[in-house]
Amino acid sequence: MSNKTNTQKTLIMAQIGVLSALITVMTFVPYVGYISYGGLSITLLHIPVIIGAIVMGPKWGSVLGGVWGVTCILKAVLAPPTPLEGIIFRNPIIALIPRILVGLVAGLLFKYFNKGLINTSISLGFTAAFATAVNTALVMGGIYLFYSEEVGISTISFGGLTKFILAAFGMNAVLEIIICIILTIPICNALRKIKTKV
Repeated sequence: MSNKTNTQKTLIMAQIGVLSALITVMTFVPYVGYISYGGLSITLLHIPVIIGAIVMGPKWGSVLGGVWGVTCILKAVLAPPTPLEGIIFRNPIIALIPRILVGLVAGLLFKYFNKGLINTSISLGFTAAFATAVNTALVMGGIYLFYSEEVGISTISFGGLTKFILAAFGMNAVLEIIICIILTIPICNALRKIKTKV
């Protein structure tokens, strides 16, 4: 195994460690990873997952998504941002699976977009936007599936409140996409330059 391969593996392990620590800190420090308002929160935790997936690939993006999902469940159990989210995000189908898929999708999308078809920054923007939308769509779908009285298969039902929750998450998605695009493009461009020099 060459020194370059060893150096690249060491760099990936360091990046995974730093991003996992960042996700954990952002989860549990108030108003850093989750910005609460009313009964819900805007999340910024998709950003390190998407950045990691773009820089290191879909496999490691999935790992980071898993870290986000596990910390999300722990947050819902130990210190939920709001009582409503304490109920919703204890469910691993809502809290864990979408987060893993965000990392996977972001890594795969960037590989696809970055085949020289379009400018790198545009590829980063599309990846950030679409991966964020995947998280929102899967979380909203899970909320509707498990907590809407129309479905009638859950032990807890928010009834008519479900429509309000879904609308709020939809509005959150717009802000989350915009913030993710603004931060992902310059950060990933910088990190990818470092990676190519190693």
